[in-house]
Amino acid sequence: MTVLHPVLVVGIGNTLMQDDGIGVWAVRRLAREYRLPPGVELIEGGVLGMQLVHDLRSAKHLLIIDAMDGGGEPGTVYRLDADSLSKRPRTLMSLHEVSVTDVLSVAEFIGCRPRTRILGVQPQKAYSPGLTLTPLLQAVLPRVVRAAVEELERMGVTAIAGGGSHRGTAEIRA
Repeated sequence: MTVLHPVLVVGIGNTLMQDDGIGVWAVRRLAREYRLPPGVELIEGGVLGMQLVHDLRSAKHLLIIDAMDGGGEPGTVYRLDADSLSKRPRTLMSLHEVSVTDVLSVAEFIGCRPRTRILGVQPQKAYSPGLTLTPLLQAVLPRVVRAAVEELERMGVTAIAGGGSHRGTAEIRA
């Protein structure tokens, strides 16, 4: 099945800073555990910031996964749309000094803002150096990936469990 409208799934975060990297870890796991149809692109957004605006030009749908300080218990998964995100104080935690809201605002200004959903994950340790997620967020990671699959289904995308992508192996663009 080919997706009629291009869909971008962007994992954001710094994998050198423990839980801040949750978005990147989630996209990697999604690629490893699910087959996705043509038209769905996975991007390790890492800390790309405004460089992501270029990628948004071709997308009709966007799913962002990132660490987010929503005030809840570590491991809480928040679901937001772009409009509700813009009403909140800066709570997404990465992209260096550029917020996801800033990226989406620039995309809207140049006329290419896709329909956007955000999965924010409450970190336990977002600003502590470390090459892996904390044990708590490692345990939550499968739930984050399932939430991403559910959001993709709401966008009309069928993700098939079993690993690999439509190209046979996970292809994630960094």
